Amino acid sequence: MKHMNKQLYNTRLLKRALLPLLASTLLLGSCKKNILQLLNPNQPIPQGALTTENGIDAFAQGIFYKWIAVETGDGNLNFFDIAWYMESNMGDEDFTPYSNFGSRYPMNIAKITLPPPYNTPVVNPSGFATQLNILESFNTRAAGDGNSIQYEWDCFYYVNAQANALLTALANPALKLSGDAATKIKLLQAWAYYWKGYSYSKIGSMYLAGLIDDNLDSAAKGLTSNLYVPHDQVIANANKNFDQAAAIFGSITENGDYDATFKLMIPTFNVPGNIITPAMWVRNIKSFEARNYLVNRKVAAMTSSDWTTVQTLAAAGMQQNDYALQWGSAPLGVPDLTKGFGFPLHPMVLHALNGGLSYVSERLIQDIMPGDKRFTAFKLYPTGPQVNVLNRGIQFGTRYLPIDFEDTTAAYKGKGRYATDNYDPRALVSIAPTYEETALMTAEADIYMGNVDAGLKLIDAVRASQGAGLPTLAGSGITADSALVHLHSERRIGLYLHNTSWYDARRWGITQPVAQGGGRIGNILVPGTLIGPSGTPATILPCLIDYSFSDYWDIPQNELDFNAPGPGSAPIKN
Repeated sequence: MKHMNKQLYNTRLLKRALLPLLASTLLLGSCKKNILQLLNPNQPIPQGALTTENGIDAFAQGIFYKWIAVETGDGNLNFFDIAWYMESNMGDEDFTPYSNFGSRYPMNIAKITLPPPYNTPVVNPSGFATQLNILESFNTRAAGDGNSIQYEWDCFYYVNAQANALLTALANPALKLSGDAATKIKLLQAWAYYWKGYSYSKIGSMYLAGLIDDNLDSAAKGLTSNLYVPHDQVIANANKNFDQAAAIFGSITENGDYDATFKLMIPTFNVPGNIITPAMWVRNIKSFEARNYLVNRKVAAMTSSDWTTVQTLAAAGMQQNDYALQWGSAPLGVPDLTKGFGFPLHPMVLHALNGGLSYVSERLIQDIMPGDKRFTAFKLYPTGPQVNVLNRGIQFGTRYLPIDFEDTTAAYKGKGRYATDNYDPRALVSIAPTYEETALMTAEADIYMGNVDAGLKLIDAVRASQGAGLPTLAGSGITADSALVHLHSERRIGLYLHNTSWYDARRWGITQPVAQGGGRIGNILVPGTLIGPSGTPATILPCLIDYSFSDYWDIPQNELDFNAPGPGSAPIKN
């Protein structure tokens, strides 16, 4: 069992003030108001501090620090990571059985049916029949940090407001920059539009509806909108902002001033030395637009025209050896976006042995192909199988633990890929599309379009790039159905912790009710008490899992209480 202080609802989180690095990054000029601590992202900011080069560069990097916000009773939390691991839970690659921050509620599976000869239906012990029921129950301001659906909404509207403010500051003629000022301004403008596209992509891919705030004066004037538009319109606006960013990136010639400004935009623990060139940015944006198109459609309803669109966008997308945005961490004692919140909020720390809230799902392990060397990045849990943790549901159980990068045990040394207990600098998570994701989007389109071998070649390429050591698929003559099994497996392990598993489960129809053709046969670590007399050990059984998740979330009541939908708004609740 992990730390005892996580076995009950933990309200004893650290109330630390922002650590020195955050303060030094975000305090603009002589201003003493830390923009990170603004509860209202539209609150006016000190524009005078944004006329200097140091101020504008710090403000651009401050987009990362908008991930951090205050939750009443908890102080500062990393909203970005909380949203990230909730999606990881719904994609059933990791799981979180704890109630902190409403973590377990999105993984409220409706029913798990044991296989013959048992055939026992096991409903979720939460008392809520479906995920929607439990999320609706906690979608109130009174629920405090237990309102699961607030974090993603808040995080990305904070980021969007920061990007708006950055664009406003860049248009100020009083801004003075050294060297190639035109290139620096273009880079910073494109950076702002990129993050606006990113923010709308996350909102539009998660919620039934959203708000469009592209007014560059919104932060200064406190403007907002009460017109909630459907999520597909939010995605269209994401792509519009991405296109604006791509147009600017396309006009930039990389030089020393570009590189210097890039390094100042990226926190030191997010590998600023991996300079994303203008051409790489444009390709990343095309991959993001391909993702936006793919993940907001159900595969069962996609036509050849849809798959052609995915192919076209991905063909202009990320290439092998392109850099993508990364999220790392700093060593113990050095402030970053991970520490100081009661739990270390980083995907590769959370599911480490001493890390925090998460465990590796048995369904992820199940989906790794036999002989895949990436499986060796996991080991058996040192304290034995973790069975029905806290009695929160039998889906919350696992035999496996990811090996830490820094594990020096003879059997595990050098095998770490997905975890760190001590903030190893190799613990980097891609927070934007990668070459691997782009190749697998094209592969999936190829297979559905009948070009099975072309798709298999791309799966082989991704596996080779990650050292999977599996036999070559191309030329094997396997059927399209078999090819899709490999495609699904590769998206599971090849994109593990890449923030795609939930989107995939939704679009593949897995998370819709079994009665509507959804669900899956998934490995469950079934408690012995459900299959035999006292003393029967927990056993892995292939069970029918009825997730019955909502495709898109309701709008958080935290927003609606202060911003009721205006005339013409789209539906805001399921």
